[in-house]
Amino acid sequence: MPGHELIDSEAIFAPLNAFRRIGLAVSGGPDSLALLLLAADYARKHAQPDRFIVYSVDHGLRPEAADEVGFVLALAHQYGFAARGLKWEGDKPVTGIQQAARAARYALIGAAMAEDGAEVLVTAHHLGDQAETVLMRLAHGSGVEGLRGMDYFAEIGGVMLVRPLLGIEKAQLARVIAAAGLAPAADPSNIDTSYERVRWRQMLPQLAAMGLDARRLARFADRMRDADAALGEMAARIAVDHDEMTGERRIARAALRAAPRAAAIRALGNVLRDAGGGAKAHDLAPVEALVDRLRADPALKRTSLHACLISSDGETVSIAPEPGRSAKSQARGKGQRSVTRN
Repeated sequence: MPGHELIDSEAIFAPLNAFRRIGLAVSGGPDSLALLLLAADYARKHAQPDRFIVYSVDHGLRPEAADEVGFVLALAHQYGFAARGLKWEGDKPVTGIQQAARAARYALIGAAMAEDGAEVLVTAHHLGDQAETVLMRLAHGSGVEGLRGMDYFAEIGGVMLVRPLLGIEKAQLARVIAAAGLAPAADPSNIDTSYERVRWRQMLPQLAAMGLDARRLARFADRMRDADAALGEMAARIAVDHDEMTGERRIARAALRAAPRAAAIRALGNVLRDAGGGAKAHDLAPVEALVDRLRADPALKRTSLHACLISSDGETVSIAPEPGRSAKSQARGKGQRSVTRN
């Protein structure tokens, strides 16, 4: 297969041998088409086309999308893969369309994977995507947990994702496509500067000229991942008492004061996420300020943050869901946490 020698398909897919059936997310754009070609090369070498199933989603946002999905399905069948086209039906939001489309995409693919027996979904996120993610999270005030960037393994919306191309440059993927003689789809949203990610993407060449290129940003993310693991271990040593009936959590104030500040911030952030029933906020500053206040002041009558009510009697810090949030805290937040594996 032309172009496969540009990237070693064994290095991409051999680490996934534990999974019996693998989903491939293929939009028809250059990155995901390269992923499809690499999977086809691996499947051909090992005579394993039945291990892969391709999923392509028409979000109903562009008239060309239906033809792009058709192209992907035809190409997948050419390589001997099963393939399913999915469509996001119904009304679309006026704002936050990319986030809504992402959620819809994973919901559709997740449901299809459950029917097909696919255990993981491989996506084409690459080195440039990782760099953009780090920059965006840095701009949003993320702490160490956010600055680790995207993980190789992650769970989103109940779908287990694998991102084996995170160390591969976009230009390398483009060469795979060019060598195969394929014409990828062009999504105009990828150059629409109304989207923050696109603005950071356009900024990357200038940052690279100053020495802050995508690979250096990805290396920074790797170091943050190591630091995040160490910080998580320290935070886990801070005991949290959980009342299952009320949803209230309690932490000894002395434990918050004795722990390293970063560990105390992580521990309280985890509790706020769990009690409030949502994902961690991007901006860590309000949690930092709350920890500083709890560590400095003997008592705190009551304050609110991230859908929680927080108070302290000088000895115990109490964190309770705001009224009406208790039930939600049991149901929300699942599927939005990154999962790392050694």
